[in-house]
Formats: sequence, structure tokens, C-alpha cells
Amino acid sequence: MQVRSEGATPARCRRRPALPESAQLLTSTNKPLKRKNQIYRSVVVVWLTLSLVSVVLAAATWKELSRRLEANRVMVTTARRVDELLKLMLDIETAQRGFTITGDDQFLAPMGNAEKEVPALLANLRDLARDRPRLLEEIGKLQRQVDLCMASHQEVLESRRNQGLLPAAKLVASREGLLRMDALRQQIDAIQNLSPERAEIGENDTKGQLLRAGLTSLSAGVVGIGAGVYAFWLARIMLGHKERERQLVEARLQAERSSREKSAFLANMSHEIRTPMNAILGFCELLASELKHPRQLQYLHAMRSSADSLLQLMNDILDMSKIEAGVLELRPEPTDPKEICDFLQTVFSEPASKKSIKLECHISEELPRALLIDRVRLRQVLINLVGNAVKFTDRGKVAVQVRGLNLDDRSNITLVIEVIDTGVGIPEHRLDAIFQPFVQAGTHREKETSGTGLGLSIVQRLTEKMGGSVRATSVLGQGSTFRLEFRDVPVSARASSSDPSEASPSLNFDALQPSTIMVVDDNETNRHLVQGIFAGSRHRLVLASDGRDALLKARLERPDVILLDLRMPVMDGRETLPELRKIPGMESIPIIAVTASSLLNDEQELKRMFTGYIRKPFTRQGLFEELAKFIPASPDSSGAAVVSPLPTGRPSPGNAAPELIAILEQMEREVWPEVRATGAFGESRRFAGALMELATVWHCPYLQSYGLELARHADSYALVELEQSLAAFTSVISALKGHRTS
Repeated sequence: MQVRSEGATPARCRRRPALPESAQLLTSTNKPLKRKNQIYRSVVVVWLTLSLVSVVLAAATWKELSRRLEANRVMVTTARRVDELLKLMLDIETAQRGFTITGDDQFLAPMGNAEKEVPALLANLRDLARDRPRLLEEIGKLQRQVDLCMASHQEVLESRRNQGLLPAAKLVASREGLLRMDALRQQIDAIQNLSPERAEIGENDTKGQLLRAGLTSLSAGVVGIGAGVYAFWLARIMLGHKERERQLVEARLQAERSSREKSAFLANMSHEIRTPMNAILGFCELLASELKHPRQLQYLHAMRSSADSLLQLMNDILDMSKIEAGVLELRPEPTDPKEICDFLQTVFSEPASKKSIKLECHISEELPRALLIDRVRLRQVLINLVGNAVKFTDRGKVAVQVRGLNLDDRSNITLVIEVIDTGVGIPEHRLDAIFQPFVQAGTHREKETSGTGLGLSIVQRLTEKMGGSVRATSVLGQGSTFRLEFRDVPVSARASSSDPSEASPSLNFDALQPSTIMVVDDNETNRHLVQGIFAGSRHRLVLASDGRDALLKARLERPDVILLDLRMPVMDGRETLPELRKIPGMESIPIIAVTASSLLNDEQELKRMFTGYIRKPFTRQGLFEELAKFIPASPDSSGAAVVSPLPTGRPSPGNAAPELIAILEQMEREVWPEVRATGAFGESRRFAGALMELATVWHCPYLQSYGLELARHADSYALVELEQSLAAFTSVISALKGHRTS
């Protein structure tokens, strides 16, 4: 028998060695951290799961509710439509009964309208029920009942029309139509009694939907918290956007203020330059009639051309502003292309000669000498083109070629103008860009950096405004060609009067009755200019330096006409006008506004306020034409303003009817001034045709002869003769009136 030694321990009873203290501390610390991390991960997983479930539930709930709402909408709409259908069928039945009893077709009017609307209602019902087989089946039954009812009504109507009242009444008495209408009503009731909610939704399903909706709302609240945080972040971004918007608004307001200041500056500059230009050009015109020596006339012409160029330069700046604002106006007038070429020679001959290059201008001999086009704008376009050509040409020549197309048509032609140079040329890839504002050709020449880069942009915009087109072709190092093409340019029968300094020497202010004319202008030079224009005439001038002075002298002198400047110290023209009207006896005297403003809205306003309107710088011809509107012609004068006598060779005026005289006087007021002003052959021919038609209706050989004369001059391209005949229209009316009164 074995004896265990003392202190011996069995192996199964031995303990594991204890961990160090530091290791135990570390283990005890990591356990809570691990538990927190597990909880955090669990919370995150649960949050994400709930968010996902809420989104899914929200989508499912929305889909289910949308389905139910759509089903309810379909049923409600279907019920409304079948009610409308029943009403229409009742209208048809009522119309059929009314016609059956009376035989009057007026009772069938509601039936016709209803028959047009029934197919549309049935189509609408089928469209509503396309996703609901049971409802679609009921709609099909309804359509069959409608067809049967319609057939029954048609049978009664045909019987009434073809056989009479009794056979139709028998059909009605057979109650077949009544039975069919009852069947129609039963089918409508069956459709209206359909209830998708009772068939598809139970109480438990509804509670489940409400529970899911609650969960969805709770989830939406959680998502809303996140949305709030997101909104706060967006708010900070929006504050930055608001600040940038505020800066943009301030920049826009500053730009608008700058634009208004620019417009005010341009308007002021226009007045300040046009006022002295009026004196320069006016005195040049007066000197033109007094100087006889060729060299002196040449110097005077050069002065006038230089003044015109300065005025044109200012107009270029103003016109660019008008183009940008979209208020540029055109003033077509009879224009001689040869005068345009002479003008270009005058302006550019000296710059071209300094560079030893030739300046040529060729005009086709077949081209008419009077075209109705805006002469000032055409000059402006060509000044820019020829100026550029001279600027960038160092050798060779600059040529302007003017020709016409479609010359067989004597009313309208196509005007083609080409400006050709042998200069540096333009790179091909820049040909389109050169017409943009502030863009230059980019040939890297030192002198090309001068200028604003607006010239070709103005050329393109003005050309398009006049209904034309501009195209450029170029070969680098060999030269460029700019081609202008204006389609449908009217040929004018009126000779061009484009050069103000070459006014007709026969112009005589004594052709107007002697009058007292008041000139109100704060510029002494301009007052002296008007004095020079009327020097030696039978008219008496009264000069005033401002509005207050004009009021004092108007009360004493009692003028017949007043030329009133607008911008004056003390009292300007707009303030003076109503005060002049308050003077007894001067309520209706002609007051003509004289202004240097070039703004279109100013011109329109002044034409409404004043009796007449004339813009600086004005010419003797322009002043005479404006005064002739208000001062009668002198009966004892032989001046040029007196209406030319009637051409001879016409038959006797005969017995003209008062109605014909009234029509002619209306044409004199409304039609004749424009025809005479333009002198276009097409307009003159139409005017002559209207007169000949009146002569035929009213049996007036005298008027017929005059119309034939106008048409003959227009067809034969007789400029002078047509102008004289048009001027005699008032004399024709006077002759007809004189014979009638005699």
C-alpha cells in the first residue's frame, strides 16, 4: 500500500498561474471599450436598417395609397362621365320626341350636339377603365346599350321623316325605346355601384397600412433631423450665394447708372456740337451763293466737307449707342450714287495721295441716278469701309465699284457696292470675327492697334438695318474685298438733293407771303445765320435770346410764325411753349421747334407738342420747306415755290361731281404727299392707276388725261416730267373745283 507524501497535490487539482497585474488592468479596461464599440456598431446598424426600412415602407405605403387614390379617382370620374352620358342620352330622347310630335328640325339641334359628344365620352370611359378589366367590361356593355338606344331613336326619326306622325308614334308606343333607356339606366347604376374599396381592402389590411404609415412617419422624423442638419449646411451656402447676388445687383445698378449717364452725355454732346455745326454749315451755304471764284468755291466746298465729316464722326458715336439700344431710325431719300462717290473722293483723296495710292470710284452707266435709300447711313457705311481700306493699304489702289442688278425692273433694283483694296489682307480665320464689336483683324501691325474696333460692327449692323448684307473676302498680303448688296431698292423719280450747299439758286423766300417771323435762340451766331438767310426778303424778323425775352416781344410784335430753340437759359423752349399759347390771339399760331437733339424719342415728343419741327443743322431748303407748310404762297410772286401751271393739251375739266372732289382732296391729304416726297416709280404708277379708276367711275376725261400723263412719265423713266406732273396734282383739283363752282 502506497502512502502519499505530505504536500503532494494531484495533477487535476493544480491551479493555472495568475496573470500579471498590468495585464489584468489592460483586460479590464478593454472590455468596456469593446462593449461601447459593439453598442455603437449596433446603433449604427439599427439606424441604417431603420432608415432603409422607413424608406421602403414609405415607398410601399405611398404606392398603395396612390393606387387606392387612383382607383377612387377613376370611379369618381367614371361616375361623373356616366352621369354626363345619361344627360346627353336624355337630351337625344327629348329631341327625338319633340321632332316626332312637331316634325320641326329645330328640335334636333340638341340631338346633333349630343351625338357629337357621346363618342368622346365613351372613349374617355374606356381610357379610364383600361387597367380595370371588370370596369372595362361594364363600359363595353354600356356602349352596346348606347348603340341600341341611338338605333331606336334613329328608327323613329326616319319613320317620322319618311312615313309621317302615325307610324312614328306607333314605334314610340311599342315601348322598345323606353325599355332600352331603362336598360341603359340599369347599366349606369351597375357601373356607379362598383366599389373597389369594399372588394379589395379589409379592416385588418387598413390597420396594417396605418401602422406602416406610423412607422414611416417616425422614420421620416429621424430623417428630418438629418435634413435639418443638411439644411443648416445649405443655409450657409445660400448666404454666400446671396452675398454674390447682392454684389451682382449692385454691379447691374451701377451699369444702368453708367448707361443713363452715357446717354445723357451723348445727348448733351449732340446738342453742343450740332449747335455750332448749324452755324458753320449754314454760313457755308450762304457763301456758296455769293462766291464766284472757282478756287474760293473749292475752299468753301472743302470746309463744308470737313464739317460734314466732323458731324458724321459724332453721328457714328451716337448711332452705335442707338444700335445697342435698338432705336436706330432710317430716313430714305432720293440719292444719287455718283454724289456718294464724289463725297468719298473729297474725303479720302488727300489721305490716299499722301500714301501714294490710287483712289478710284466706278459707277455703272446703266445705274439709275436717283435711288430711294438712306443716304446718310450709306455714307457712314462706305466711310468706314473706304477708311479701313486706305488705312491698311500701302501700295496699289483702293477702288469702289457701284453697279446694279435686275435693271429691267424700273421700280426696284439690287444695288451692289464693292470696296476693293490691295492692302495687307485679313487672315481667313478672322473674316467672321472682324464684324464683332471691339475686334480687329489681328495682322500684328503697329498701326492696327489704333481705333476702337467698332467700324466694321457698325457697317454690318447698319447694312442689315437697311435690308442689305455685307460679305468679306481676303487673301493675306494681297488685299481684301467688301461686298455690300441691297435688294429691292426703289428707283426714285425725284432728283437727288443730297448736297445742302448746292441748293437751287431759284429758291426765293419771297415766294411766301410777307410775314413776321420770330427767331428765339440763345446762340447769337445762329440768330445772325437766320438773318443772313432772310436778308433782302420781304419778311420781317424779330430776334429773341431766350424764352422770357420771346414772351415780351411776342406781346408787342405779334409774329406770324415762331422758330423756337429748345435748350436756352432763363426759360427753355418747352417752358416757353405753353406761356406763348396763353397770350391772347396766339393760341393757334405756328410754333416750330428748333433742336439739336438726335434722339428718336425726343423727335417724336416734339412733333406731338409743337406745330412743326426742324433739326440742326438745317439748310435754307429745309427751312423754306418747313415754313411753306404754315405761310401761304404769295399770289404775286414768281418764286420757285409757286405751284407750276397745269400742262397744256388736256380736255376741259367738265362737270366734276362733289363726291369726286372730296375723294381727290382726301388723296391730297393722305396719299399724294408721300408719293411726291419719295418720287418712286412704282408708287407713282399705282397713284396714277387709282386716279384713272376714279376718272372711269365718275366719267371725268380731264382726270383720266392727267392719270395717263403720270403713268406715261413713270413708264418712260422721265424724272423731271414726272416730278412736274406730280406737283400739278393740287392744280388739277383746283381746276375741277373751279369749273364745278362756275
